Amino acid sequence: MDVPEIVEDRIKTAVETWAKAYFNTQELVSYFFADEDEPERHVVVLAARGLSEWQAIEVWVEAGEIVTINSLGEGVPPDDVVLWPW
Repeated sequence: MDVPEIVEDRIKTAVETWAKAYFNTQELVSYFFADEDEPERHVVVLAARGLSEWQAIEVWVEAGEIVTINSLGEGVPPDDVVLWPW
């Protein structure tokens, strides 16, 4: 499912702000994925300096507004990403 770019940008910005506070870091790399089965659900996989594993973040959007951001714990990097950024 295609997500409007403005919604994707807002999700990325919200997750980066949340993750910097949650993981107590200022450096991270993130990748956005739309959930094909649940259009309101989005997943961001990120690497944060100071962590040793990729993290999965779940974002729920209703009527174009972010309603919740949750950590899902350890995540899997995108297929085309093979190296840890740090």
